[in-house]
Amino acid sequence: MIKRCLLYVIFCCDLISLCTSSNNNKRLLLNDPDVINNRLIRLEGIVSMLNASLQQVTTENQRQEQKIQQQDNIIQQLSSNQQSSGATYIRWARKQCPGNDTELVYSGYAGGGYFDQPGSAAEYVCLPPDPDFVKTSAFDNGRMYGAEFDANFFASNADKEDVPCALCRPKHSASTIMIPGKNTCYSGWKLEYHGYLASGYYNHKAASSFVCVDINPEYIIGGLDMHYGKLFYEVVAKCGSLKCPPYMPNYPLTCVVCTK
Repeated sequence: MIKRCLLYVIFCCDLISLCTSSNNNKRLLLNDPDVINNRLIRLEGIVSMLNASLQQVTTENQRQEQKIQQQDNIIQQLSSNQQSSGATYIRWARKQCPGNDTELVYSGYAGGGYFDQPGSAAEYVCLPPDPDFVKTSAFDNGRMYGAEFDANFFASNADKEDVPCALCRPKHSASTIMIPGKNTCYSGWKLEYHGYLASGYYNHKAASSFVCVDINPEYIIGGLDMHYGKLFYEVVAKCGSLKCPPYMPNYPLTCVVCTK
């Protein structure tokens, strides 16, 4: 832009000089075509330089506009990601979340209703390590117990170990799914963790639910005592209404947690 202004000043000065010379040397200009021709050539050069400078400025402006548009697109994408965030999941039998841009909300203890009480709540829950209490007494109606493995299926030394859990939040995902029978995610979904499908024992009185126990389970320190409570067992396929193949009779089912 500065170069353009300077060229414009030169052009104006040259015109003024030409006009002044025309007044002072009128006879010389009229009688000397070479002088006029040289002046015209010089003016044409200046005009050419101005045109080139204008083209350069136009090109630079277009480049800046493209850069601004790209930055706007990035800002909109980041804003969209932040607005769509909100998925959460529980990583069973682990104390931390995977390190793939997922934040730990809290690390706690797996729990639920007692395995042999028919009125127990069905689902597994992830209890926080820092509970808040308001009242100090209540009727003994609903009950919450800790949870433990009741076999060595999930690991060679898992029997009787108390089970930890971690509540995780992917920073840029809006949906989370647990897929039973898979240990990889479908196209377009991101793997959070995989492992084996777990539930309560089929013949116990209390209902349970299906959850995904991490392939490399951890335990709560000092939890190797048989207290029962909510129990984790492996889940195997049973043919009939469940088609075999593709499922295989009495094969333990895998599981995977995916986000998007």
